[in-house]
Amino acid sequence: MIFPDYQLLLQKLKGKGFDAASEDDRGQIIRLSFHYIEPRHRFGLLTDELMAKIVDVRRQFHDGLPENMRGDIERYDPEHYLASASLMDNILFGRISHKHSDGSKRIRSIVSSLLNSLGLLERVIDIGLDFNLGAGGKRLTAVQRQKLNLARALVRRSDYYIFNRPLPGLDHRLQDEIVRDVLKLVRRDGRDPAVIWVLSNTALSSLFDRVLVFDRGLLVEEGTHAALVENNGIFKELVSS
Repeated sequence: MIFPDYQLLLQKLKGKGFDAASEDDRGQIIRLSFHYIEPRHRFGLLTDELMAKIVDVRRQFHDGLPENMRGDIERYDPEHYLASASLMDNILFGRISHKHSDGSKRIRSIVSSLLNSLGLLERVIDIGLDFNLGAGGKRLTAVQRQKLNLARALVRRSDYYIFNRPLPGLDHRLQDEIVRDVLKLVRRDGRDPAVIWVLSNTALSSLFDRVLVFDRGLLVEEGTHAALVENNGIFKELVSS
């Protein structure tokens, strides 16, 4: 969900009703309601009354499905494995809450430890590696493809690693976590490879020994993070923005 796009849409439709919007604009507005996640976006829009209405509409929708379509949509059932959900969602009986910034990392660590203690971790990994990704990985989400491409680059031990904005689809918190973990991984066992990383989040430049700043294809600044912050140049503007 890209909020600036919707801000432009609101300006375009200012003073007009829903009926006056084009079919594409209507579709974009409707999609926004499906992409909105209260614990993540925290606009305070999902009240108890609205949640009750959504649940009731879901019930009515499923109750009204023709018999020949009932198997096409899988409903949540705590007594059965949900084939349409991930293994993690089935273990947790739902999705990880975004209430705590490190909640996802903590929960995944607990689940991995549990599977490992039961002797199931390798079996789960084998099942995951056997999953059919589709041609060009089209059965994966864009974010999953980005993570997979990064993992493929890390499988092989190299003296040089070049990452060109490998994680643009992730929020800054996750980018921060992954970049730090990657740097720890490639430097493990006393290794010290050269790492060149084109960052989507300029705040992470403090993790690197040398920073290069380009403007319209030209190198305009270079130096350590601390030195560039002291200068009143482009880099300082990027970091403070």
